Amino acid sequence: MEGTYLYQTLHVRGRRPLWLDRHTELLARNIQELFGLRWAPDLRRLEAEIAALLDANRHPVAGSSFVRMAFTPAGDLLLIPGAVSFYDGYALRSLRPAAAVVNYGVPYPEYPTSAREAACMLALQAAVTADNRAAEADIERAAVRTGVQAVIRCDGEGFVHVCDEAPLFAVKGKKVYTPPAPPSVERELACRAVEAARLPLLELEIGREQLARFDEIFYVDHRGLTSLSACEGQLYAAIITERIARVLNKLY
Repeated sequence: MEGTYLYQTLHVRGRRPLWLDRHTELLARNIQELFGLRWAPDLRRLEAEIAALLDANRHPVAGSSFVRMAFTPAGDLLLIPGAVSFYDGYALRSLRPAAAVVNYGVPYPEYPTSAREAACMLALQAAVTADNRAAEADIERAAVRTGVQAVIRCDGEGFVHVCDEAPLFAVKGKKVYTPPAPPSVERELACRAVEAARLPLLELEIGREQLARFDEIFYVDHRGLTSLSACEGQLYAAIITERIARVLNKLY
């Protein structure tokens, strides 16, 4: 799909889009603010269209799948089928990527757009290239490197914001921290899961140099939680993240 568009990615479990009302509410708000258009979908009809789309693409009825709602500046809504999940529901993914911190700019960073997503992909490609070159120049580093698979975006002042453009959380002891961020379904669910797990949750700016002080770092998107294994040489655990993930999967 070409051109810039706003989007929300739905987690569909057993043909039921989870938190569809909240996803459409956020998308409608973003459409109004960025495109100056009004959008008020019929949720029952939209849910039926999503189920028909997954049927047409032969997604299994059981388990989880993903569907993107893409809204163009011309006022068109497109439903784009995504992947079939290996998991049933929001889960802690078994893949634990290593991340690099990159200062890169994105257009309209407060909105989930295809342009913001493309900027993240370019930043990741640049980080992977830089990591490969550094490993080639350092044999000892090459022997122990994990390879960059995700990027944490930071700004010119050194504050981090998101990982792969998804809400970022950091754990120290039994306290969970998250930087200020625009509203999203995934961030709201993660915050609810942290509170339901009876863990203190604090919102504050996190500097790039502070990342090494945390015990765990994870981000949350439509798939669930992804725990980072490392970031710029610092290794992380996933004990509290697993606890939060267990609670998250019970919130719907």
